[in-house]
Amino acid sequence: MNICQLLLSTGGGGLEKHVRELSISLHKAGHSVSVIADPQFLETLPAHIQGFPVNTEQSRRNPLLWFSVLYYLHKSNADIVHAQANKATAVLNKCRYFHRAKTVGTLHNIKSRVKDFAKLDQAIAVSHSLRSHLNIANATTIYNGISTPKVAPIDIHQEFGLNPELPTFCAVGRLVKAKGFDLLLDAADGLALNLLIIGEGEERQWLHSRIQQMSTQTHYRLVGYRPDVSSLMHACDGVLISSRREGFSYVVSEALLLGKPILSTNVPVANEVLDKALITPIADTQAFRQQLATLSKDIVGWQGMMQKAMLLAQQSMTLEAMTDNTLSVYQGLLEP
Repeated sequence: MNICQLLLSTGGGGLEKHVRELSISLHKAGHSVSVIADPQFLETLPAHIQGFPVNTEQSRRNPLLWFSVLYYLHKSNADIVHAQANKATAVLNKCRYFHRAKTVGTLHNIKSRVKDFAKLDQAIAVSHSLRSHLNIANATTIYNGISTPKVAPIDIHQEFGLNPELPTFCAVGRLVKAKGFDLLLDAADGLALNLLIIGEGEERQWLHSRIQQMSTQTHYRLVGYRPDVSSLMHACDGVLISSRREGFSYVVSEALLLGKPILSTNVPVANEVLDKALITPIADTQAFRQQLATLSKDIVGWQGMMQKAMLLAQQSMTLEAMTDNTLSVYQGLLEP
């Protein structure tokens, strides 16, 4: 089938990663794939995926953007057009009466405006929580999938000057308020452990200053952006997620596929797959601290609590599973 992905975001975050990997995987499955997106994003795609550039700085209410998208929809000769996130879904709705393709939209994060998804032939949510938020009949859940993480041996204690006698944990993500790293610092303060915070963002300087004021019994390292996140994660004893909000956390998928135990706040997708004992209320640093202190003394027991979630990840959070489930949605729309 001819499949066109519509992406109207700018940047290089999780949404862009999702569209890139899905497009490549759909092509490998034998389908013709094109992408309407920002020119810079199109440069990251392989040559066998046809790219159609649009000005994604234009508002979703701008008729020039509508006409650009509609022009390329016709040029793509798509059987399926798949809008990724809210802006693309809103623009696709403006075009829906003027092309023949079946329409699909994926909701990636909680938004106040979701009515556009109900007007498409099919809506997809990346977690059950988001599907409930959509509250429409034509919605299904497909977890985001990732390629099996590749790891290389790394001595994190030597590289970061950490005490090898202490348990070592990592937290991964953009250093922004939504990820709750400030909460994590407060929760871990004074506990006998090593903590790597992997990522860059606007809160780096604030976090650095905060760490200078904290107990020296807890060994913190702000390690910045690292291309070898999987290797660092694999070398740690566990993964900590302190987010205030999430749509779908790739960190959960990666940790599960690497076989690492997780402690998380009550956000998707962790709260849908982990044992309830591994979920704490959002922004409740005392509850997070108590669980972390308990779990860090029994890593083997913590690992045992993860087995069901790890099996689910192997079945539902791989790139192959996501591709198969997405193709099933497409094929269902095209059946007479």
